[in-house]
Amino acid sequence: MLRRLFEEVCDLPVDERRAHLAKSGADTALAAEVEALISSETRELKRVVAPVAALLHAMPETELGVGERIGAWRLVERLASGGMGAVYLAERADGHFTQQAAIKLLRGFPTADALARLAAERQMLAGLQHPHIARLIDGGATPGGQPYLVMEYVDGVQIDRSCRERGLDLPARLRLFRNVCRAVAFAHQRLIVHCDLKPSNVLVRADGAPVLLDFGIARALDLSREGAPGDAFFTPGYASPEQIDGAAVTVASDVYSLGLILFELVTGRKARLDAEDLTVTQLGRAERRPSELVAAGIPWRRALAGDLDAIVLRATAERPALRYASADALAEDVERFLDRKTVSARPQTFLYRYGRLVRRRWPLFAAGFAICTILALSSWRIVNERDRALAAEREAKVQAATAEQVSEFLSSVFEFANPEKNPQRRDVSAREMLDEGTRRIDATLADQPAVRARLYEVLGRAWEMLGQPERSIALYRQAADLWGSSGLARPDARADALSRAAVVLTNNDRDDEALVLAREALAIREAQVPPVEAELADSWNTLALVEVGLSQFDAAERDFERALDVRRRLGNEGSIAATLHNLGILYRERGEVDRAVEAFDRALAIKRRLHGSDKHPNVLITLENAAKNLSRNGRPTEAIPVLEHILAARREQDGFESRNVSLGHNELGSVLHDAGRFRDAAAHYREAMRIDLALGGPEDAAAARPLNNLASAFEDMGDYAAAEPLFRRSLAMRAASKTPNAVIIARAQANLARALLARGELAESKTLLDAALATRREKLGDGNIETVKSMLQLADWLRRSERYDEARRQIDATTETGAPLTPLFKAQRLQLLARIKRHGGDAAGGLADTVAAQEFMVTGWGERHPLTAAFMLDRAEAEFGAGNVPEASHWLDLAAPVLKEALAPVAPDLKRVAQLRDLISGSRRASR
Repeated sequence: MLRRLFEEVCDLPVDERRAHLAKSGADTALAAEVEALISSETRELKRVVAPVAALLHAMPETELGVGERIGAWRLVERLASGGMGAVYLAERADGHFTQQAAIKLLRGFPTADALARLAAERQMLAGLQHPHIARLIDGGATPGGQPYLVMEYVDGVQIDRSCRERGLDLPARLRLFRNVCRAVAFAHQRLIVHCDLKPSNVLVRADGAPVLLDFGIARALDLSREGAPGDAFFTPGYASPEQIDGAAVTVASDVYSLGLILFELVTGRKARLDAEDLTVTQLGRAERRPSELVAAGIPWRRALAGDLDAIVLRATAERPALRYASADALAEDVERFLDRKTVSARPQTFLYRYGRLVRRRWPLFAAGFAICTILALSSWRIVNERDRALAAEREAKVQAATAEQVSEFLSSVFEFANPEKNPQRRDVSAREMLDEGTRRIDATLADQPAVRARLYEVLGRAWEMLGQPERSIALYRQAADLWGSSGLARPDARADALSRAAVVLTNNDRDDEALVLAREALAIREAQVPPVEAELADSWNTLALVEVGLSQFDAAERDFERALDVRRRLGNEGSIAATLHNLGILYRERGEVDRAVEAFDRALAIKRRLHGSDKHPNVLITLENAAKNLSRNGRPTEAIPVLEHILAARREQDGFESRNVSLGHNELGSVLHDAGRFRDAAAHYREAMRIDLALGGPEDAAAARPLNNLASAFEDMGDYAAAEPLFRRSLAMRAASKTPNAVIIARAQANLARALLARGELAESKTLLDAALATRREKLGDGNIETVKSMLQLADWLRRSERYDEARRQIDATTETGAPLTPLFKAQRLQLLARIKRHGGDAAGGLADTVAAQEFMVTGWGERHPLTAAFMLDRAEAEFGAGNVPEASHWLDLAAPVLKEALAPVAPDLKRVAQLRDLISGSRRASR
């Protein structure tokens, strides 16, 4: 496949080559290999012609030297030389007036037509008058025909060096860069493109003004040359991908180069290293996030994350259409950053726009927030207690007093972000604000428990939204304790806080702890006289969610139905949709796919009616679970576009790095995995893991999930050596959690055991299998599918240990549990049984079970899935063992190409393919 594609595209132009690769159906990895082969050929060609190029560059660059005259100018000092030619400091020698200039003697001796084109371009450049652009004063050709240009002489320092030497801070560097962008935009408006922007072409004068050199010279030289237009003058380290490709150069090329210059100014690092050795694809796709690559010792490291990352990434996007439309647009975003306004490179989410507004107008925001808090808290619970007028009046007074104290506290926290009061912290993040608020609650409100409890809940919710479940849970627990204390005695508020904590706990796989809190919250609400039906429904819904996490499906269904009955009676459509959504999850986890489809569809219909958009977060979460249900039902290809839409929407709403986006990558990876696209799945797992680690640090437990999934992708590709250390790391992270979940740890143990078993590590795998099975039996019971999977793994261990009778008894036991079995499990059980029969000499029985196993796989996963292909390989081996050589060859021919495309080169199944092919060939030769 690789060779065929290479031969088809190696002689095509770049755009046609990429289009052909896209139409061929080649995945990302295969296309990259083709591009790499083409690039390696290009590098070989460069090595062949290098001696010739060296010889040409060794020829004299100019026919003139220091002290000689060109027209009215005398060459005083040689300043530099490069690919375009030599640069001299010159002074006027005609006696009319004193003037210095920089004269560029251009390399080569173009034809008369080329000189005419250069003259025309020179005329256009002469009209480029801007305070930040070095002027073209004169030009012509020497008596020997060598072209030259007379430029304004700029006495200055290269921009990056100037920033270092003058010790400019981040805002000063950005203002300097903004002026450079404005100058570039001025030229673009006059249809002049620089084509060779780089730090050495931007000098900063003693007064701090930047001046651009060589504007349009590279293009002028290109137009004056004979030969291929793509053989242009540019510096590879600062050239855009289209320049290196030899494609048309536009203003977008200059924007790209400006983005690289900006990167260097804010990070203190080169944007590219060894650019000559990079392929065009690598040059274009290497993301440059300043915040991740900033040099050590840069004091504004934290300020780069977010807006400046986004600005640089947009300016240096591989595709010109994804960059800023103009240098002015880039300058505008830099200016907006300096003014603490939103930048166009970031998704314009409500939280983002609001955060920028807070930073610009913090006093007004603090006052407004305080007022809103007073209004909100003063009416808290009045509606629910309107039938108890006197109690409501007393409650309102208490809440009004509490609200005033809350507003004063919040105002004091916002003073923390006031640059006038706190000049060392000009750019305070949301997390720092929450840290400060959390710290101050205990320090300043020790004698005001009601205010502390309410603030614990507010900050708990905020930490939950920021993806910090530990802090969120701790604050909800503290609120619950205060509401239940003798000083407050507010059981209803305690139940609310307990329910919130239970939801966060169960969402983070801490279901045992969540169950205790959910049951207590329900008991409190059932004891109320009279009980409030809406609150009871909330408690039943929360308890049922926890029961699903514990695989207590019957109890969960009962409690969800109770909640749904109440919510339907009360007519709250949003709550009805939430419970239908949760029922869909229950049915999916219990293996009742059709009931799950119905529940999700009903929830979606209500949510779409309420919210009117498939991008609303409440709609997205149901779409996501419906897509996962499709995948579980053997329809992953239908689920993929849904999850791609969800990921795009979350990126738009939350930015590229958030827990929701990480979850989107992980879920999309899981469905791609189910579809047999293991390499594509691995890419999304890696991105999810990167985001989780960036948000939570190197030991963040959230990263254990995509890490485990990445290991599973390697396992399914047959690369057990790569999978094993990842499974180990995932298990270690889960075991090291402050609140380890036994069921989750058992799953990680079973996964690692499976990889070890495939590598023949019987002793360690047995220890892990026994531990996982014991935990699952204790926590889930024998009727749970997770327990039954462990039983089948143990049967495989017994088979590999040559304890075949025990293995068969263990396999039989898996059919007696009553657990709902998936097509994959049924196929794996029959596959294991078939291998035992074939080992015992029962070729016919083994073949019959292998055929049945393959049929289950085709039903559940389709004929072209790599997992199905592995069963086809088993079928081929079984047919050959039964003496059916033509049938064996048929199934091998079907399985081999699918396995070759999906599996890693080291996969044992590929070795089995080669061995069986040799056996079939030998059998055919022997029969002739």
